Formats: sequence, structure tokens, C-alpha cells
Amino acid sequence: MEKKQIDMLIIKEEVIAKLFDGTLLEHRSGNVELKSNWSQEHGKKICAFANRTLDGPLWLCVGVNDDGKLCGHTEAWAKQTEEIISQHINQYLDPQPTCKSITCHNIENKWIIIIQYNNPGAVVYWNKLPYKASGTTIAPMIPEEAMALTVKLPGLSDYTSQEWIGNTDATLVKEFAEYISIKRKDVPFAAITTLSTDNILERVGIKDITVSRILFGDCNYRVVHYNNENKPVKNDAYNGLFGVLRDKFIEHVQDYSRSYVSTKTNPYSNLALKEAFSNAVAHAAYFENNGEIVIEIYPDKLSVSNLCIRDSEYFANKWFSRSHKTINKALMETLRLSGFVDELGRGKNLIFAESLKYGKKPPQVVLEKCGRYDRWRLHLYGGSQDKTQIKLLTRLKELYKDEHKALIANALVLWRGQSVSNIKNYIDGDSLSIFVDVLNDTHGPIFYYSEKDELVLRRWVRVLLGEGKDSKKLSAAEEKDILDFVRKLRLQYDHGFVTPKDLRYLAGMGETKSEQVLSSELLKKWAVKSEVERIRKGLYQFEQPKITTDNKALITKILTEGEPKEN
Repeated sequence: MEKKQIDMLIIKEEVIAKLFDGTLLEHRSGNVELKSNWSQEHGKKICAFANRTLDGPLWLCVGVNDDGKLCGHTEAWAKQTEEIISQHINQYLDPQPTCKSITCHNIENKWIIIIQYNNPGAVVYWNKLPYKASGTTIAPMIPEEAMALTVKLPGLSDYTSQEWIGNTDATLVKEFAEYISIKRKDVPFAAITTLSTDNILERVGIKDITVSRILFGDCNYRVVHYNNENKPVKNDAYNGLFGVLRDKFIEHVQDYSRSYVSTKTNPYSNLALKEAFSNAVAHAAYFENNGEIVIEIYPDKLSVSNLCIRDSEYFANKWFSRSHKTINKALMETLRLSGFVDELGRGKNLIFAESLKYGKKPPQVVLEKCGRYDRWRLHLYGGSQDKTQIKLLTRLKELYKDEHKALIANALVLWRGQSVSNIKNYIDGDSLSIFVDVLNDTHGPIFYYSEKDELVLRRWVRVLLGEGKDSKKLSAAEEKDILDFVRKLRLQYDHGFVTPKDLRYLAGMGETKSEQVLSSELLKKWAVKSEVERIRKGLYQFEQPKITTDNKALITKILTEGEPKEN
């Protein structure tokens, strides 16, 4: 009996050639599946076949019948179906690197879609479940099977450590060696700048792997310059992403922006720029279009964007968090060796802190949908310094004697338009307790209205931000804010009793004669309106409510669990 021959198709051209001549059949190809159309259920088969851990690529051809004949779909069908497949894979497939590509092809006016995928070195999930294949049956794995496969597999494969053969830019490699010589003084790297290009890469351990292509090879990035009217005046592509990490590029960004603001000072913090560029290079999803790193330089701001996996949404705007995750381990190690990144997760906080120290608007991360991947876009703001912002941060440093706590307090002032329930998404870890302390600090810049889940600026901050003075007459809105806040605090902790001095302390007033008169007049006014009861001269009392709230406990609960629901 003749043994049936099974073909393993390695490159896409082989798949297309067999589709063209009608000889592609599932039972003759051990790594090909054929589908006449796409259904979300087919994702389970992708998942199951990936978990078979076959060496080499796997192929799912959509638009092909079981007998290998093309269905005859139109180009419009191909474009629409490709978009649906991309959405499903982006939403349900984990890890995302399982899918290598989704491409449309025209074979004699009959359109097909080819999905290339493989096992990435880890258990593959579809809609949060791992699947297995037994003959023609697809079924979820039981936990024991998933664990056994996890132990068997080497771990999520690193795209940046894959083999690559190609040309590198000798100038970039030499500059890279200079950074290493400054960062590392140990024997293996002592004379690295004297070595040839190949020997430098070999010494670092990245010769002939994808890291070299990304940093010094044909992996490209784009730099776009804009004028005052936000119109692009220059749009250039460059190869070798190490180019954006060099001091020369940082100086170029500073010089371009400085030419518009007519100042000798840098529009941005050099440290913030370094971290912004390093993060983009380190964390881009290079599986598709070289990570699409784009740097847009405006007169008063900078936009740094790159493709990223959908898991990155968790890290967006977490400025006071050390949480971090990378899918590019070999690249990260290379950048760490040369001093461009660290593994402590401090980069986000540094970008935020440096922006505030320079008197700039706080940075912002926006996540945009971009096919199978998301686009991570960091906005850094330049322009002239905001003297009021610098004065506020200085005041907060004097208040707290701790820069990190002062920065958190400053951030709360800047985020005052958002609910505390939303702000909790920006923090975790050790910073959580500091946020709670600042929110409950009666000397601090803000106070928390639990009923509306909002932050309200203390009077001295409103005055400072509005006029830069230490005193002014209260507006009706300010008076109401102070009344509500002081009533709440005194009822919670002092049985409702309040003196003019207490009022000045809680409202952030000074001790000038005019402030003393103002505080006394306020209490008299509130007494006339029956907001307080006059006990004796200089002593008043708010009416005791039936129920009081532990404000600190409530804040902690909201930050850790979310906004409480009404019954």
C-alpha cells in the first residue's frame, strides 16, 4: 500500500502556487486549513492548531472550498472580511504574536485571504479559552492539559531575538558602542569602541539577530515636522531606530521647537525626551510594519507613536505606577546594557515629573485602534514655561518636603476635572497610599467631595492659579465650597465646632488682618443664614447630622474597588 505523502508548506508563495493550480488539499498538507468563508468559530481552530506546537508556519486560507477550488469571492468581500478577521483576532487571540499576517490575494479574479500563524512558545487562547484538536474535533483544554502544555513550551517567543542576516549601519553601531563604553566599565566592554562593526555586535551578543536589524538595519521610522499652522513642512523616513536614541536627535528636537518660541532654554526636558523615545523603541510591536514608529515635531508639542499589543492599554497614563511589561526581551536587554532603559518601571513617572518641573502641561497617552494592533501615542508638551505651574510645584514641595508626594499632589490639581474613580486608573502600588494621604490632607491643594466623586481645589490653589496672589475676596462659588468642606470636616472630627482660626486653617487662608476679618465675617454671615449656630463669641457649631462618613476609608475603597453604587 502506497504511503500518503504529507507536505509542510513553509512559505506563502508555495501556498499561493498550489491554490493557483488547484492542488492544495488539507489531507495532503499537514499545516493548512481551508475555509470557504470566515466565522468567529474558526478562531478556535487557529487556537487548537497553534497548540499542536508544530515546527514552522500554519496557514488558514479563507475563500477556498474543501476540494481546493477557489470560491470566486470579490475584492470587496476580501477587504471587508479581512477587516472582520483582524478585529476578531485583535479581540480574541492571545498571545497576539501567534498571528503573523493576514493578507488578501487575487488569483485569476478570485479573491482569497491567507492567515499565517504559529505557536509563539506559549499556550494559545481564543476568547480566553485554550483549545485542542483531536482529529476533526475541536474542544477546550481542561486546566491540567493547559498546565502540561505550559510546562512543555519554552515560553512566549521573542520576535527581536529571531535570526536575521543583513547589513547594518556602521556609524550607528560605533555610536552605540560609545554609549556602552560610558555605561559599562567592566572588562568585556572596556575596549568595545576599538572593535569592528561585526565584533561589536558579536561582543554584545546581537550579531545576526533581529535586534540588530531594528537598531542598525533596515527597520525604518518616520520624522514629521510641522509649522505654526500645524501643516507638515518635512516628512522623512530613516533606517535604524538607534537614530532616535542619540543625543544628536534629542538636540535636533529641542532646536526645532526652540526656533518657534524664541527662547534660549530647552522647550522639553532632555530626560523626558530620552525616556519617550526609548519607550517607543523598546515596546513597539515589530511583528507588523516595523512597529510604525512615527515622531511628529510641532512648535509647541511632540507626538511619539508606535504600534503596540492590546495589553498595553493597561499601562496608558499610569504615570505613578511601576508596572511594566515587554514583549521584546532581547531588545530590552540591549537597551538596558547601553543605558537607555531600566527594568524598574520608572520611565513613565520620570516623563511626567520632568514635564511638571519644566512648567509644562502634563503628558498624555492616547490609544488608537490600528488594525490587528493598537497605536500608542504619547503627547509631550513644550512651548514656553508656565511660571504659575512652577510656583505651584515649588509651594507643594515646601508643604510636603518630598518631591514624589508633591508631584502626586500637583497631578491631582491638574486632573481635577476627572472623577477620583477615573484617576485610580493612573496609579497603583506604593503610590496608592500617597494619593489617599494627599486627598485627606487638610493642608493640601485639593479636597474630595465623595457625594459627587470629584476633586475641588482649595482656596489658596485657586488664588495661586488664578492671580498668583496670596489673598483675595471670595466669590459666591468659593464661599459655598469652603462652607461645605468646613462643615464636613468639623462634623466628622470636632462635633461641628468651628472658630475663625479653624476656618482660616481649613480654607487655606493666611493670618493677615484682612483674612482674620474675612473669616469672622463669613461665620457671622453663615449664622444669619442658619448654616451655623453661634455658641459664644468666636465659637460656632454646625448642626450634627444623623450619619457621618469615614472619608479616608471611602477614598481608599474607591481607589481600590471603584465608585460605590447607590442602592
